[in-house]
Amino acid sequence: MASVTLAKPLDVGGPISRRAAALANVKWFRALAWRVLREGGPQATLRAANARAAARIILRQARRDALVARMAREALDEQI
Repeated sequence: MASVTLAKPLDVGGPISRRAAALANVKWFRALAWRVLREGGPQATLRAANARAAARIILRQARRDALVARMAREALDEQI
């Protein structure tokens, strides 16, 4: 039986996995906002707004991380 090896190692903790985690978190917070609004309860609109704000913060941070990573990559490429 042949063993399966990957030509390229998995991107654990790299930019692809960080982006996937950020998108999953955004999706979860947006779903939470809809669930809170649908179920109601005390201060449902405030809780939904907080969940949407958290999703926006996560997206903003992911964009900033991508920008910094790109700038660092370009700086390293220039030095080589």
